[in-house]
Amino acid sequence: MTTSGNNEARTEPKAIVLNVNDHAATRYLVSRMLDLAGYQVLEASSGQEALVLATQLPDLVLLDVEMPDIDGYEVCRRLRGSEETQGLLIAHLSAVSITREDRIRGLAYGADAYWTTPFEEEELLANIEALLRLQRRAQDAIRVRDDFLSVAAHELKTPLTALRLHLERTFFLTTRTKTDTVPKASLDKGLSASLRQLSRLQQLLDTLLDVSRVSNRRLKLEVGTVDLADVAREVHQRLEPAARALDTEIQLELPAGPLVLFGDRLRMEQVLNNLLTNALKYGNGKPVLLRVEAREDMAVICVKDQGIGIAVQDQARIFERFERATPTQQSGSLGLGLYIAREIVSAHGGTIAVDSQSGHGATFQVLLPLRRLERY
Repeated sequence: MTTSGNNEARTEPKAIVLNVNDHAATRYLVSRMLDLAGYQVLEASSGQEALVLATQLPDLVLLDVEMPDIDGYEVCRRLRGSEETQGLLIAHLSAVSITREDRIRGLAYGADAYWTTPFEEEELLANIEALLRLQRRAQDAIRVRDDFLSVAAHELKTPLTALRLHLERTFFLTTRTKTDTVPKASLDKGLSASLRQLSRLQQLLDTLLDVSRVSNRRLKLEVGTVDLADVAREVHQRLEPAARALDTEIQLELPAGPLVLFGDRLRMEQVLNNLLTNALKYGNGKPVLLRVEAREDMAVICVKDQGIGIAVQDQARIFERFERATPTQQSGSLGLGLYIAREIVSAHGGTIAVDSQSGHGATFQVLLPLRRLERY
């Protein structure tokens, strides 16, 4: 392995690397290279020492294969066998054991990578960074999944708990003694509340099903002529009670006549519902604008709020699955509304974008071709 003697300014450590090698000169060169690249380095000169230092849970174990006490294969096997260290990222680095059989054995014992020297410094650093990047992505995916499952469980538990209480109350009323009379109004109240909770559960499950369909490109579209102005009018009317409950209003601006495109009416309702629900949720109780208009050969939907806004660095992220503009604990949402809206708009051959700054509200704009339609 060659070194370039790079004297660039040092940066804060990017990750902790445990460098395990019984050959002092090689260990020094690798450690120096990692240190100059900004990594925090731990050093071990034997397999036994590596097992001890690995309990500090470094981000990567760079493990030589040939060592006098415990070889790298056995070190790797023991690390994988321990509950404490089984999740470590391990890469073998060897100048001696370089055959195909060596690599197969190393990977079979649990290594994530098997590299053989000589290496140019830049090549080794690139391999290390790539391996760490893949690890971070996997960890981020697990974190997003766990956050989503936590919120989904909470969202599903709320209507289920309410449904159970309503049904238990109704059961109590209907199992009273024969001499008692059960007021019809009491039964109607309990059953109506139960139906509302069932409807909420159905909406949550439909949302999760939509995500599955979108991911597999199986989002079903019932294509026909759609008056977008009429869709906006209907969604506005449907969400007015929610707006009043927040002591705000949805201002509606529509074209003088119909605005017709080819598409799926129910899916267009879903897009508007998701955008308006978000605007009401994050709008700080201030009026929300819904505007529908024609612009050349495009239909334009604009939803504008005057709320907390969205930071520039978050504006692309919020359209992805399970992503929210605010932390999970604050939003209490599944983080799926904008993702599904984007996919529906895309299926109609359109685009969706947001213009916003933190603290200055957000404007979502949907552009839809008045003729063209992409099919899923």
